[in-house]
Amino acid sequence: MVNWKKDIQITDLDPDTLIEVICKKCGHGRYATQSEILEMPGLHRAYMDEVEKALHCKHKFCRGAVRIQIVHDGKNEGFVGGMA
Repeated sequence: MVNWKKDIQITDLDPDTLIEVICKKCGHGRYATQSEILEMPGLHRAYMDEVEKALHCKHKFCRGAVRIQIVHDGKNEGFVGGMA
């Protein structure tokens, strides 16, 4: 199955692009920028699905898997490339 997370590399985004990171286990949410994610080892050429797999919940006792979304103009949405 192909989706936007398999089509976009983290380097395709602008450095100040906000990415919402939500824990699938506890629901804890946070925001990260493209530049913050690029500072993490091994993620410089990663696709967004690989970034999602590499990240985990920052809550002290959870550390569960997360779901990511790109924040565009204050709205959370999946990327729709080339569609009007």
